[in-house]
Amino acid sequence: MHTAMIGLASYAVIVIIAVTLIMGARKHADLTPILILSNLIIFFVEFLSSPVIGIPMNSPVVQELAFQPADLSQGNFYTLFTSMFLHANFVTHLLGNMLFLFLLGMPLEQRIGKIRFAVVYFVSGIIGTLFMGIVLIDSPTTLVLGASGAISGLMGALLLLYPRDQIPMMLGIIFLPRVPVWLAGVSWLILSVLQYVGLSNSGVAWEAHLIGFIVGAVVAGAIGSKESIDHKARSRSMDPSILEPLATTPGLRNALESISNEEHPDVRRAWLEYFAEHATCPQCAGKMKYQNGRMVCPCGYEVEIR
Repeated sequence: MHTAMIGLASYAVIVIIAVTLIMGARKHADLTPILILSNLIIFFVEFLSSPVIGIPMNSPVVQELAFQPADLSQGNFYTLFTSMFLHANFVTHLLGNMLFLFLLGMPLEQRIGKIRFAVVYFVSGIIGTLFMGIVLIDSPTTLVLGASGAISGLMGALLLLYPRDQIPMMLGIIFLPRVPVWLAGVSWLILSVLQYVGLSNSGVAWEAHLIGFIVGAVVAGAIGSKESIDHKARSRSMDPSILEPLATTPGLRNALESISNEEHPDVRRAWLEYFAEHATCPQCAGKMKYQNGRMVCPCGYEVEIR
């Protein structure tokens, strides 16, 4: 069980998590790569702080910040959050999770925006871990750690919101650059069932995977259902065709098509921000930004699109 005091290494991890959240909150920062980098750095701290180098599970960081079912009765609810940043080993746990965080996180964050992405990710992870606390209630000191529940939530959100879209995905050991989201989601569910049937004693928290998947879909549905009428009206009133002179590359033309066809305000805004970041000012050839319904350049050039 967790003690009242935590060590220096655990404080370092808490600082890293705090910096992760601060950096991720920056306006033009993508949260997915920041989360990946944070998880890698924290694992390095686990690795070095372990009394037996190379066995992260012996690290005081894991012992102090990973979730245990007993934490629910002791009031140590912070471990529901901190445990998402910890991993048991490098190859099968950390690298596997970070690979799928990249493959699922980048396309989802690009589509729904950083804030909604963060809500799906963290709520799925916390509830998945909380569910494991209920499942393991008779094993109060069992350690639960990893981002699997949160990452499963990303898959659930993608499946609900964009089933026909195509994303890069690993199916087994095979990397496929374009896989329909519905196929990736079904494969994810089948894998969870197989883990239950064949890996029930392996230490794989398949329950957290499944619950995270469901929670991610539910949260994505709830977020999507709360679009205000004003936002919808503003989105529909935009005239993206005015950006056609700036769409000078195939990538920008594809982005402009996505802007024109997208009805979800946050997704459209994400595409507009992407367009601005990759467009070139026709007046000074400088970088542009999207803000308050306008494409603007420091030189004074701007395009009003609302």
